[in-house]
Amino acid sequence: MTATDRPARRPLCSDVSLALGEDPVGTAPHWQEVTVLELDVPVWATVRDVANWTPEHHQLFERLRGKVEASGAGFGLLMSAPATRGQPLRVRHYTLGAGGYTRRDYASDLPQTDWARGLTDTLLDPQNLSGWDEQSVPAGPDIHVCTHGTVDAACGRYGVPVYQHLADSGVRAWRTGHFGGHRFAATAVELPSGLLWAHLTPALAVQVARREVPPAQVARNLRGFSGLPPVAQVLDRDLLVQHGWSWLEAHRWADVDGDDVTLHYDWQGERGHVRATVTHDLLSVIDSSHSATQSDVRQYRVAWH
Repeated sequence: MTATDRPARRPLCSDVSLALGEDPVGTAPHWQEVTVLELDVPVWATVRDVANWTPEHHQLFERLRGKVEASGAGFGLLMSAPATRGQPLRVRHYTLGAGGYTRRDYASDLPQTDWARGLTDTLLDPQNLSGWDEQSVPAGPDIHVCTHGTVDAACGRYGVPVYQHLADSGVRAWRTGHFGGHRFAATAVELPSGLLWAHLTPALAVQVARREVPPAQVARNLRGFSGLPPVAQVLDRDLLVQHGWSWLEAHRWADVDGDDVTLHYDWQGERGHVRATVTHDLLSVIDSSHSATQSDVRQYRVAWH
C-alpha cells in the first residue's frame, strides 16, 4: 500500500468545531448536584462498561433515573484520577446554591471498586454519609479536564497538555473521564463555580482559572453555567460579560416558557430579573473524531425585552 492508497485520517471533532466557528454556549449540562469519584484511570472503563455491571449497579442507575424523573433535577458524575494511585475510595459532593456549588469531601476505607457506594450515599441515601470520614475542603477552584482519549481522540490530544500545564502552574487540576462535549476539547468543568469551558489551550486555561482575562475575552470559550438550563445559560453569559467575574457570586435561577426566558438573580443585596427571547439557528457538526456522522446543534440568539 502506498501513501496515496491509505485512507485519509479523520479530522478531530474539536478542530472541525473551531473551523466552523461553533459557539459552545448552552451546551453545559444542567446539574443540581455533582458527585466526583476519585478513581484510577483503569477503573473509569469499568464504570462505563454497562455490559458488565452487577445487578447492584443496574439498580443504582434505575434509582438515579427515577430521582431525575421525579424531581426534574439532573446530577453530574465525574471520575477524576486521585493524586495517589490505589488509594481508598474518596468522593467530593457538590450541591447547587448561591454563587455556584457548595463542596463537601468524604474519605473511606473502601476499595475503588465500591464506587457505587459513593454515588448511592451522596445522591440517594445521604444519611449514610455519617459512616464516611468528612474532610476539610481546600480553598480555590478545581478544574476537571477531560483527558479521556479512548472515548474521543480530541480529549487525549488537547486535554492532557491543558491538564499538565494547569498542574505545573499550581492550579488544582484533575485528569477527568468523559463528561460530554468532546468536540470542545480541551473541555473542562470548573467547580465550585459550575462553569464549563471549551477549546482551552494550556495558557488560556491558567488565565481562566486565575481570572487573569476579562469574561468578554473568553465568552466564546464558555459552554455555560451548569446551575441553569441551556437557554438560560445564554443570558447568563451576557450578564457575566456585562458585570465581570463578580457576577459568579450571584444566586441565579430561571423560568423557561418556550423561547421566553426569565433569569432571576440575587446579587450584592439586590434581587431582580431580566427577560429575553432566545431563538436558535442550526449548525451541522460531526459527532466525534471517530465517526463521520453529523448532527445539527443549536446556535443561540438573544433578543432582550
